[in-house]
Amino acid sequence: MKAEQMEDAETQNQVAGDVIGDTAYSERFVLKILLKLANLDTLKEDIKEKSFEDDICILWDMTTEKDVVLFLQKHEVLKLINFALPVIETSRIVEIFIGIIGNMCCQKEVVNVLMKMDDLLAILMCYINTDDSLVLVQLLRLVSSCLFLANDEEIETWMNLFATVEYSSALYFILKNSSHKDLLVTALENLNTLCSYCNTEKFRTKFYSHFVVEEALDCLTAAFTEITVNRKATCSKSKLERVQIVSLQIVLNFVGFENSLEMYESSKDNVTTLINIILRYYEEKLIVNKEIDSDLIDILVSTNTIVDALKITGSPENYFEPTYNMWNATSSIMKTDKDGSSFEENDKEELKDFIAKVRNPLAMLMCYYLANITEDNFYKVFEVVETIYEEVASWVNDEPLETNMSQRVTNYRTRPKD
Repeated sequence: MKAEQMEDAETQNQVAGDVIGDTAYSERFVLKILLKLANLDTLKEDIKEKSFEDDICILWDMTTEKDVVLFLQKHEVLKLINFALPVIETSRIVEIFIGIIGNMCCQKEVVNVLMKMDDLLAILMCYINTDDSLVLVQLLRLVSSCLFLANDEEIETWMNLFATVEYSSALYFILKNSSHKDLLVTALENLNTLCSYCNTEKFRTKFYSHFVVEEALDCLTAAFTEITVNRKATCSKSKLERVQIVSLQIVLNFVGFENSLEMYESSKDNVTTLINIILRYYEEKLIVNKEIDSDLIDILVSTNTIVDALKITGSPENYFEPTYNMWNATSSIMKTDKDGSSFEENDKEELKDFIAKVRNPLAMLMCYYLANITEDNFYKVFEVVETIYEEVASWVNDEPLETNMSQRVTNYRTRPKD
């Protein structure tokens, strides 16, 4: 073998021995960063260098790879970050390190280790009171990632941490006051995660005592309105729909307690606005854009639960009108091929299945409204829907609601004529 070939082979072997797992990333690159973190005497100067920020940004990207995460864990990077964070005063560097931990917490092994590091958890949770939006985004992501993989013992730890740092107050302050779109979206996702993993039978009492407060729904709807109305033009379709679904899920969680009606009486108008925005969006999607979206079924089911829990009626424009319009759209699709031809991208069986599933919650929502509005308003609204009432009523499967509606309709039809 020629000298040049031997040198190339040696270089290739060195490169192959330097990579992390099955990735193309360099062990030496990572170890160089870890050595800097380990030396607190020089770290303060290192973090002032642009090259240091660039390197840890690359490391942040690298932590989407499991092999890199396990390599970092092998070298106890959480301990190094724990020692380093107290001396770091630059928000950008703090953001990156919390982001790195957040990415690493997508692996259960890392969550297990982190949950035993009381000092690091305490340091991290203190950042909930920072005014830096980007740091908050990463912290909320980290908390959500940990909750996804947490067992009961770890959730207990989180609930205690939340109480210690008054996490709910900070989270609700963000939702109510921030205008940073990414932070608001992340905060909504975080609150939804809290509802999913902490509002369970075992932790329901603690969840209630810490998170279920009078201002909760007002803060939620403030964030929802900021994103879906004020920042709508900057949101992708998928993000906008995700925010709508998540927000409705959160409301559903908060109205599921015995005293919800009393606690959230002053929030009914805001919740009604939220429902109206969501239903109007899906009304346009179905009627104007001719799009079949199965999410509408769950949205209507959730809306039924919410309006019943909070006893919401109000103006027919709030939720009766869009519901009525969507009902008529489903009727048109069922009756004529012509009306359904715009849905040609959907299989006919899929259309039939969608209509069969969506008509019950549509009917329930319309009838709930009719059963609970004032007598004068009932007469005005029923005149509009009288021709389809029997068909709508046939889809209602709630006996008390059926009885109430039947009595009101009988009274209407037998009333003395002027």
